[in-house]
Amino acid sequence: MQCIKTMRSRTEKIVQAWAKGTGGKIIDPIPNDKNMPEDDYFFFGILRGSGDMMKRAKSYYFADHAYFKAGHDKNPAWYRITKNAHVNSDLKDFPKDRYEKNFFRTLKPWRTTGSKIVVCPPTGAVEWYFDSHDWLETSIKTLKQHTDREIVVRDKPMNPQVSEKNGITTLSGFNKNKDQKPLAEDLADAWAVVTFNSSVAIDAVCEGIPVFCGKECSAYQVAEHDLSKIETPRYADREPWLWHLAHSQFTLQEMASGYAYEFCTS
Repeated sequence: MQCIKTMRSRTEKIVQAWAKGTGGKIIDPIPNDKNMPEDDYFFFGILRGSGDMMKRAKSYYFADHAYFKAGHDKNPAWYRITKNAHVNSDLKDFPKDRYEKNFFRTLKPWRTTGSKIVVCPPTGAVEWYFDSHDWLETSIKTLKQHTDREIVVRDKPMNPQVSEKNGITTLSGFNKNKDQKPLAEDLADAWAVVTFNSSVAIDAVCEGIPVFCGKECSAYQVAEHDLSKIETPRYADREPWLWHLAHSQFTLQEMASGYAYEFCTS
C-alpha cells in the first residue's frame, strides 16, 4: 500500500493514520512523466498530484471530507473513504445503528412545492478531474426546455482552481463567491437541487428537497437522474441510503486501527 502525501500539514494526519492501519508506505506524489508501480494506493483529495495518480491507478482508496459532520476540527474528525471511486454512490444493506448513534437528524417530509431550482455546478478542480467543463451549460439548457421555474446557480463559496506544474495538477487559487445568498435562503423555496457532486445534495435530501444528479454524487441512490423529469421528481426511501453512507466514513482512530481498511475491502 502506497500512501500519498497531501503536502499539507493539516491533512497529513489522515495519510499517517491510514498508513498505520494498513502497514502502508508514505510517499511523495508521482508526477505524470514518472512510472507508477502497480500497487494499492491511498489518496486524500484530488489536488497536489493525487488526482493525476488516481486516473492511472488500478486499485486505490480515496478519502475526502465526510458526508456527515465534515471538518478537520471536529472531535472526532470524520472522513469518507471509497474504494476505486470518488464518492460512494452505491447502496448496500447496512443496519441503522451507526447512523443513529453518530449522525442522526430528523428528516423533513418530501417537498412538493417551490419556485426555484438550485443548480450546484462542479468546482474548477472537479471539472478538471471528471472532464465536466460543459456540465453547467448543458444542464441549464435542458432545464429551460422542461421548466419555467427560476434557475439559481450556486458556486462553491471558495471554488478551487487548478493548474499543472512539474507534472502534477495542483491548486492554483480560488474563485471567491461573496455575492450569492446564504444557502439556507436559496433552499427555503427550492423545488429541487440539481448538482454534479456537491455535498449540498445530502442536506437537500434531508430537508426533503428532491435532487437530480449523476453517479458522481453521493445522493445518486435517492435522486432522479434525468433532467427532463424536473417537474416529476423522485421521492425515494431515504433511511437505507443514510445508513449506508454512515458506514462509508471513518474516524482517524478507525483508520489507524485497520478497521476502516478491513471494512472497505470486505
